[in-house]
Amino acid sequence: MNIIKIIFVERLLFDSEVKESLERSFKRSGIKFTYYDGYILRFEKTNVYSITPHRLVFSRNEYNLLVLYYDEYHETDELFFVDGEKYTLQGIKRYVRNYFLSKTSNKPTKDSTKNNTKRPKIGL
Repeated sequence: MNIIKIIFVERLLFDSEVKESLERSFKRSGIKFTYYDGYILRFEKTNVYSITPHRLVFSRNEYNLLVLYYDEYHETDELFFVDGEKYTLQGIKRYVRNYFLSKTSNKPTKDSTKNNTKRPKIGL
């Protein structure tokens, strides 16, 4: 049985222009993000390699959203994936904004949690 070994791990650096664009877009909205560099694994005695994409974790309040970013390592540059859907940079900005808007709009407010119902009248 042949054992294939990983001989090379290459760290992929996150594109600074994309990072700056995302920071500018979400700075005032309270949406924070953390990015993790992707990497390429190359295997010994093969022409096979594996790409692990960059990961972006967007967060606001108690909600988090994971986005995968392939950079130039996909046939389409600046390709973002969320829930199996593809997005461009502008598209992902819109998606993230809408995602967190929908999460905060579904959150009950103080007024909506009060019991504002009137007691029914009992007819005699």
